Parts: sequence; C-alpha cells; structure tokens
Amino acid sequence: MDWDLGSVVILFVIVIGMGTLLYRVVKRGGRGEATISVAQLFTANIKLETALDDRTKATKAIRSAAQERGEVIEQVAVPEDSTRFARILWVDDQPDNNLLETVALESLGRFVTHTTSTRAGLRYLAELNYSLAVTDIGRHGDPKAGIEFLHRVRRKYPQLPLIVYTLNAHIVAEEAIAAGADAVVDQPDELLRYVEAYIAASFTQSSFAR
Repeated sequence: MDWDLGSVVILFVIVIGMGTLLYRVVKRGGRGEATISVAQLFTANIKLETALDDRTKATKAIRSAAQERGEVIEQVAVPEDSTRFARILWVDDQPDNNLLETVALESLGRFVTHTTSTRAGLRYLAELNYSLAVTDIGRHGDPKAGIEFLHRVRRKYPQLPLIVYTLNAHIVAEEAIAAGADAVVDQPDELLRYVEAYIAASFTQSSFAR
C-alpha cells in the first residue's frame, strides 16, 4: 500500500494521541486505569486532515497563479498554523485577476474583502478592523490610483501593513515605498509570504493605531 506524507502524519498523530491518553493513568492501589475516547481521536484526525487539505489547496492555487503569470514555483511556503483570524482588504479594479491568490489566502482562513476603488477601500478601513491591505497601482484609467491610496491610508493608519501587488513591481517599487508601501511584489508566492509575515507580526504587537 502506498503512503503519502499526509497519511504518515495522520498515523503519527494517532499513535501519539493514543500514547498520550494511555499515559494519563489514574493510579489506585498500585494499579493503573485509563480510558481512551475514540471520538477524541477522530476529532483530532478530522481537524488535521482539514488543515492538510487547506494547505494543499493553497499551494496548488499559488502555483496555478504563478503559471498564469508565466512563472514556475517549485516550493510554496505555506504556514502550518493559519488558525488566527485575519481580515485583508484588497483594492484592485480587476479582482478576477486575483482569483487564485484569493483562493489560497481564504484556504488558510484569511477573510479577503475585495473593492475596486480608493474611496470604497477607505470606507472599509473606517468601518472594519483589517490586518493589512493589498493594492494595485493603476486603476480605472488612473496610473497613480494605487499611489494615492497608499498616501491616504498611510496618513490615517500609520501602522497598517500595505502591500502593492502589481505586474513589473520593480518599476514602481521606489515610488510605492516612498508613498508608504511596506512591500511591492509581483509574484503570488511573494504575496503569500509577506501577507503571512505581517499577520504573524501583528499578533506579537498591540492593536494597530486607528
């Protein structure tokens, strides 16, 4: 029988779980008594299988997104622990172009709010608490729309991480960073890496200044 990595990990967890439960022995009169909850084991297995499945979905989505951009990604750094709640604002006038990246992020438990304008993006930020924001650069015929968004968000929310996700990132990187961007990327795996890094960092700091 062929065993994939996921099956091996699940079997390992089952064995460890059984061993842990057996170790919890109540010693009475020199004798040990223990009970094992099969339901507990199955619940743990279901959770693990779901987590592995979600990470696999995220990896496939990122690779597919890269292929659409003419790139090949051998390895995708998908976080093992993505259980923290995080809401992401994504401003882009062509949200369908980011479908696979959105699938990857939401597979990891990230809630992505898409909007197509700076005005709507600012309204969302005023009404809800976001862990970070992603923006494109050119929007609705305005090649500087994303730069304006960066300036306005940085003035009002100085500690909110801002990521620019656009084609040919190197061309606009200097201007975008000067406007307040924390990262400027054009590859799906880079986007995922920065998003997860900022989310992880946000949980080691106090709430963002509002």
